[in-house]
Amino acid sequence: MKLRRKLGVSTQVNLRNIRIAVMGQDGVGKTALTVRFLTRRFIGEYDQTLETTNRHHIDVDGEYVALDILDTAGKNSEEKLESIVAYADIFLVLYSITDRSSFHEAGKIVKYIRRHRTLDSSSIIIAGTKRDLEHFRTVRETDGSKLTYSLNCGFFEISISESYGDTVDMFNDILRQYLNAHPPPDPSGAITSPHSPTPSQMTQHKEIKTPSSWAKVKGLKTMPFRRKSAQAIAC
Repeated sequence: MKLRRKLGVSTQVNLRNIRIAVMGQDGVGKTALTVRFLTRRFIGEYDQTLETTNRHHIDVDGEYVALDILDTAGKNSEEKLESIVAYADIFLVLYSITDRSSFHEAGKIVKYIRRHRTLDSSSIIIAGTKRDLEHFRTVRETDGSKLTYSLNCGFFEISISESYGDTVDMFNDILRQYLNAHPPPDPSGAITSPHSPTPSQMTQHKEIKTPSSWAKVKGLKTMPFRRKSAQAIAC
């Protein structure tokens, strides 16, 4: 029995490209969150001066997404915020529950975004990190929920170090809500690539766009973790 190869035929997967900016004051866990999501690893030390963009393919309820994650770094100057606001579709703004100044910074960033973009609540999310450090908490959970209610955005509190589940559940919830609120206008609105991975490969594929991005990580040591479901408070 002969097998025939059909030349020029390949499996096509419709991809939606979504750009997400991870923002916040230095030290709140932006790179830790990004690396945790992409690799399952928790790394505690990074070069806080490097800003990187990472590409990740993910299946969200059967819809395939090419996710570009901008891991921001450095001072949140107006020039920098202006470029980020023009770039991203989703803004994930972090603060540490152990640092009240980072909480105020998160509020300022979201207010800046609101002044310059007209967005619904699925496009802006505020997340409190370091929930495992409850004994050092200076920002109450009710403070976070009140702020997000007043700014009309989503809210999460997570522990990046304790649980990969917290991180992946949060990203899945964010993407699910965004996709539900922003369906493609028509089939041609999706990006079709003849060289795209098959559906079975989508959840496994991880690609780092910026070669220097791993320079941020000082030692790839896997930390033990236990699964804990992420908590989201709807605004």
